[in-house]
Amino acid sequence: MLKLGLVAKLDDERAIRIAREVINYCISLGIEVFVDERLLSFVGRGFRGFRLGSTSVDYIVVVGGDGTVLTTLQGLGDGVVPLITIKSGKRGFLCDVSPEGFKEAFSKLVRGDFVVREYMRLESYLGGVKLPYALNEYVLTTSGLFRSKVAHFKVFKSCLGSPELIYEVLSDGVIVSTTTGSTAYNLSVGGPLVDPDLDAFILTPLAPLSLGVRPLVLSPTSEVVVEVVKESYDVDVIADGNYVGKVKAGDSLAFRRASVPAKFVRFSKCGFDRLFQRLMYEL
Repeated sequence: MLKLGLVAKLDDERAIRIAREVINYCISLGIEVFVDERLLSFVGRGFRGFRLGSTSVDYIVVVGGDGTVLTTLQGLGDGVVPLITIKSGKRGFLCDVSPEGFKEAFSKLVRGDFVVREYMRLESYLGGVKLPYALNEYVLTTSGLFRSKVAHFKVFKSCLGSPELIYEVLSDGVIVSTTTGSTAYNLSVGGPLVDPDLDAFILTPLAPLSLGVRPLVLSPTSEVVVEVVKESYDVDVIADGNYVGKVKAGDSLAFRRASVPAKFVRFSKCGFDRLFQRLMYEL
């Protein structure tokens, strides 16, 4: 029997309503549904609960927006379970299924009429400590007392263990993003839109003081190291919109392609034409 885990945005009444409808419809198709323990009190406790990363399911259904999808991925940790994403709310660029189209989507799932696409994620290390994975981006930025200050960064590309200085920059921060993340914060600050069929690192400085420092697209086999220069202000590091730590002046962050990808169930085309359609729709 097909097993689905169900996650939904808890502060979204529409997402809760859609979640209830998903449960009822999936049960009618003979699918076994496990409900996120945090969601049980909203949909009724007569269902079996599950926890991200600790319960074995074939797919995880996410009802919400991009933030819910990204938080679910971080909750999975090293686990790789394909996500079925149902949009609820205004934003949902990562979401494949409309609220009105979920019945058709699950009927296709039962028939096997879908594809599972893999998306590159990033992993990062701060002083040997591994940070949560990022599907979209890591952002290094000044904040708090230093919000109005610029930080001083050195950015290196390491290939075969040999570091090469790419640039040194005074800026509000640096974004290290994936191709998937090229449509997110990266794009909003003037970074490049990258073909979704490519895997790449995208480096985008935030409000650099030098006109000569521009966004760069690098090979996914590279390791990128961002050093916060000793004379700089401290910066915060944010993974997919979630604060994960502080980088002190003199410390460095290393970024590389994660060993585990993110997987999404797709029921429709995901090429450049769809990408531009979604960008226009979101605007």
